[in-house]
Amino acid sequence: MSSPLVLELVAIEKSFGGVHALRGADLAAREGEILGLCGENGAGKSTILKVLSGVYPADSYRGTVRVRGEEKHFASTTDAQAAGIAIVHQELMLVPELSVAENLVLGREPSRLGLLDDEAIEAHARKLLAEFGVEKDLDATAPVGTLGIGLQQVVEIVRALSMDAKILILDEPTAALTQAETERLMTWLRELRAAGTTCIYVSHRMDEVYSLCDRITVLRDGKTVGTVDAKTTSPDDVVTMMVGRANAIADKRAGEVEEGAKVALAVRELSVPLATASAGRSFAVEGISFDVRAGEVDALGGAMGSGRTALLSTVFGAAERGYSGEVRVDGVAVVLGAPRDAIGAGVALIPEDRKGRGLVLGMTVAGNLALPPARSRVGRFLEWLGFVDEEEEERIAGKRIEELRIRGAASAEVATLSGGNQQKVVIGKWLEDPPRVLLLDEPTRGVDVGAREEIYGLLEALGARGTAIVLASSDLPEVLRLAHRVLVLRHGRIVRELDGRRTTEAEIVAWATGSRTEEPARVSSRVAPSVFEQGEACVP
Repeated sequence: MSSPLVLELVAIEKSFGGVHALRGADLAAREGEILGLCGENGAGKSTILKVLSGVYPADSYRGTVRVRGEEKHFASTTDAQAAGIAIVHQELMLVPELSVAENLVLGREPSRLGLLDDEAIEAHARKLLAEFGVEKDLDATAPVGTLGIGLQQVVEIVRALSMDAKILILDEPTAALTQAETERLMTWLRELRAAGTTCIYVSHRMDEVYSLCDRITVLRDGKTVGTVDAKTTSPDDVVTMMVGRANAIADKRAGEVEEGAKVALAVRELSVPLATASAGRSFAVEGISFDVRAGEVDALGGAMGSGRTALLSTVFGAAERGYSGEVRVDGVAVVLGAPRDAIGAGVALIPEDRKGRGLVLGMTVAGNLALPPARSRVGRFLEWLGFVDEEEEERIAGKRIEELRIRGAASAEVATLSGGNQQKVVIGKWLEDPPRVLLLDEPTRGVDVGAREEIYGLLEALGARGTAIVLASSDLPEVLRLAHRVLVLRHGRIVRELDGRRTTEAEIVAWATGSRTEEPARVSSRVAPSVFEQGEACVP
């Protein structure tokens, strides 16, 4: 006998200006089940979750929301929380200036005589961190803004899980988590399900959906396509429901790099100091050397904290505490004091934090797409005079919107787009004048399967034109799909170089976690010292 329904959303309609995000969507969840919610970017997933959690008040949409049979009209997130609903948003809802402890109890702070009790807040936070097994990973007193995206996601999840909610919503919760953290979250959710909690789980990772969810509801273009039993429906069937066509996912690996391709990026003995020494380490990355040829994709494998983001940020000129070593682009030494140095040398970065570092949220889609200095001479001259060449901006935006199938008007604020479409804008802004070296940090975080394949095709096209690509991703199927080589990092060092077309997920994980250390690392076997014989060495 099926469990009773605890949650119903019926005929939900929501518009933003002239854009219809939801067109009569339905959703129903039972007591003690994990309901998967799938759909392409822009299908309406995040919108319907914000309706349910009170982010969008009842007077801003049409339709009915019922919790345990009672119709609800949430005016705010506080009303939803009072009804037993908690949400982990895809885009983090933390206060960067506050500590981990203060964020964990935000809105529920213990007080004494009308004043905040700092000692009680910290003690409660430490208890929560210990309860969820992350007390060694997180310092309760550290400002959240100093943490990486992955650890910020852990804070967001612990905060939601600690609310003792009866309905828990998770929107792409593992997008920035390591494999170990993801497995820990899966365990928590299964325990909550056994205790009777209802979970709504949104993810583009079909393996997670199928390992965790009881049923799956699919949205497309703001409408509910259907709800299926996870045990009797294949992932391909769900993807077909999502995109409206079969064979949406390509099963292939990287092709061959052009024979005799020149080294586009050469890195030698690169070391980047940590802001604060930790666990006996003084460097975020230490003594790293590798080459990437034109048209080649090298993936950086490794757990969170292994140095992947620090490496990419440094090559893009964003090392806050400087670096030592040498970096060359097409054989020419580059002094990477700031991102403009890297951009001038032909290096572009797709950052992990698209909202904080990849976009200007107050600007339009067109304005963001035209940001890099890739305009015509006339456009650059007008910019130098303090004017914007609106005609050229519209031209660039029109090309990119059509090419990348961005769901959003050129004149729309980029902040109003879905996460996946925002990511397309972050990538698209570099395409007017393709870079010699493209660095990508978690490039498909929060991106649906259809858009993901489009991005993969775009990267392959860039490679065919001679762009060298360095990719950091926690999504191992993505690494195996794209990489010619996998450089596995651990504790800031490359511990193994693997052939991306022949390695396995298990082998990458084994080297990344240290469970395989018996063989000497084959690091940078293709390093070509000759590229450093031209010009002067660069050691900032």
